[in-house]
Amino acid sequence: MSETLRLRLLQLIPLVVFLIFWETAVRSNEKLIFFFGSPTKVASYMWINISNGRLITDTSVTLLEAVSGFLIGNIVGTAAGLALWYSRTAFLIARPYVIALGSAPIFALAPLVIIWFGTGILSKIMIASFSTVFIALSQSYTGANEVQSQYLRLMQALGATKHQTFRKLIAPSALVWVISAFKLNVGFALLGAIIGEFISSNEGLGHLILVASGLFDISLVLCGITMLILIALVLNTFIAQIEKPLLHVVAKYF
Repeated sequence: MSETLRLRLLQLIPLVVFLIFWETAVRSNEKLIFFFGSPTKVASYMWINISNGRLITDTSVTLLEAVSGFLIGNIVGTAAGLALWYSRTAFLIARPYVIALGSAPIFALAPLVIIWFGTGILSKIMIASFSTVFIALSQSYTGANEVQSQYLRLMQALGATKHQTFRKLIAPSALVWVISAFKLNVGFALLGAIIGEFISSNEGLGHLILVASGLFDISLVLCGITMLILIALVLNTFIAQIEKPLLHVVAKYF
């Protein structure tokens, strides 16, 4: 048995133990099932809603919103963060605004985004983008400024221009921080999409969870949460898989 497979099996043990305990604890008590749901009921809901296509549709909508917002937020934030490296003055001017907007609770700003961009999918994408852009900006700028001073002095000694220094040293060095922002922003992109669906939507996992909670159907709520967790795991796995190839491509290009 390979070490990776062995590790994956060991990681599953706590989950299996938890599910067995959960099912055993609530099986014979309808009141407990009402308050906490049960694994078998959640699995049954998932099968039924996958069979009728509802869960696939809701998951697809939320995935599209989250991934679109993730890409927009990370691209804009990373570009802005790296661009601010060129001018310390520009960074100092922008800093209080970045802090202020980045600190504002997304749930408080979401109704404004709904008003500006409507109740369709665009507003959810924009909320997801807003949820991720400031983390990407902060991480990329920090990564650009974490380059050790001796390397900067070496580039100056070699007569490199600021653009050459950025291309050959700053951008490759900041990439680790940028990828770290990608990993952090998976959850924030999903959060933004779900908040948008909570406020105004007729489809998506946020809508499913909101309707299920209004019906006090805990098992259906957990079904939606389970799908959100699966989306997050898939996206994180994808980022982990492209991390090394991306580092290789950037190192080769720059």
